[in-house]
Amino acid sequence: MKRSSLFLQFDEIEYGKAWELQKALLDARVSGRIEDCLVLLQHPPTFTYGRRYKEGNLIANKEYYENLGFAVYKTDRGGLATYHGPGQIVGYPILRLSSYTKDFYQYLRMLEEVMIRTLNDLGITAKRNEGYTGVWVDNAKIGFIGVRLAFGYTMHGFSLNINNDLTPFDYITPCGIQGVRVISLKEVSNTDFDMKKIYIKLAWHYSNIFRVQLTPIDGWKVSTSLVEECLGEEYRSANTVKP
Repeated sequence: MKRSSLFLQFDEIEYGKAWELQKALLDARVSGRIEDCLVLLQHPPTFTYGRRYKEGNLIANKEYYENLGFAVYKTDRGGLATYHGPGQIVGYPILRLSSYTKDFYQYLRMLEEVMIRTLNDLGITAKRNEGYTGVWVDNAKIGFIGVRLAFGYTMHGFSLNINNDLTPFDYITPCGIQGVRVISLKEVSNTDFDMKKIYIKLAWHYSNIFRVQLTPIDGWKVSTSLVEECLGEEYRSANTVKP
């Protein structure tokens, strides 16, 4: 029997607000007020840096990036530098890890598998690259993972390049991998994809791999009010996923 998991999906949410939402959901999950949950969304152009990124480098680069129109955040996730932007789908599972696996690295493999199966559905052969976390197509990185484990619960998660502009990746060293090539589903297939359909496929494969029944948040009053408190008007305007 599949366990229940809340499901939230949005069009585009500013990174800082989405991070606050993650923290609120984590607190609610740890205290037992909600079930595990999955959040799927997109962000406006944003560079994020993980715990291992040197603070001095961030201070030196932050003003430059902001002048170019990018938001910049030093986060509490694992990993180094990455980019988020419109046309890239980001997934944030907030869950008790031991309910699914006792092996943190197996959890990372499960997130990779969600992206691999989604791409396979679209006729794209995706794979892992030994020694690196994430998902690859033709030796180029298309799927990214950065996770935080707190009190046995997860936050942050994965991102998959669909229709997004890849130029911003040129400003950073993605995931700290020198010389890495970054690719998108659009570039691989020379096709613009319906984002709604990709959301559905990601949710479907997540449900199967994690063996959960995803339940839209609308039916959970405590969760809906928590989201509205974090996002305000942005919750109402972003609650519909656009093609």
